[in-house]
Amino acid sequence: MNAPVQLTDVQKVYGTGPGAVTALGGITYGFTEGSFTAVMGPSGSGKSTLLHCAAGLDTPSSGQVTLAGQSLLGLDETALTELRREHVAFVFQSFNLMPALTVRQNVVLPLTLAGKSPDESWVHEVISRVGLAERVSHRPSELSGGQQQRVAIARALAGRAAITFADEPTGALDTVTALEVLALLRDQSRALGQTIVMVTHDPVAASYADRVLFLVDGRIVSESTHPTPETVAAELAHLSLSPATP
Repeated sequence: MNAPVQLTDVQKVYGTGPGAVTALGGITYGFTEGSFTAVMGPSGSGKSTLLHCAAGLDTPSSGQVTLAGQSLLGLDETALTELRREHVAFVFQSFNLMPALTVRQNVVLPLTLAGKSPDESWVHEVISRVGLAERVSHRPSELSGGQQQRVAIARALAGRAAITFADEPTGALDTVTALEVLALLRDQSRALGQTIVMVTHDPVAASYADRVLFLVDGRIVSESTHPTPETVAAELAHLSLSPATP
């Protein structure tokens, strides 16, 4: 099966000598087309490093990453930026919204920068689904932190990117909105064949994914398919991890 995101023996080491820290210890894994994968593990397990290397935001110390069919080896920053702009969307804990732009303008900004015309009906739908239909003309300074996170999520969904990387995408949201956003991500994966990689601490959030990867000390130690909040929590307990309270 096609894997739009493929890591092959990816290692990431910070520092040199006796003080060197291995964040990723040789990960080989393919995130297949249309899959929704949650990545879990304790602080320092390498979750965010895996996501950053997979997205071309960080360079592995060794190994290879293939993104949307393109090896990242030797690509300069301009080529990486163009590749991400064409194929990738992001939802990070930092919202990265443009303060002078309205909600709608922020949502369609990546499309505008790529020279693409937004699908207005789809833009309206995703803004409505994240609960901001009444806020389309507001600027970030007029929104709460949770509302700004919803804008970032709508922005990621608006372009129907082939690959979405999400780092704790629902961490700043109330429970009802968080579940709506997770359902929207799951629907995107199933209906449009998007590949979604999501880092989370929350077993409930992870249960919306098709599978869950568990990382400990920079290595994949187990994998769960058809996860439920109960099976994810049980695996975390087995690994002696401490999941955050949903």
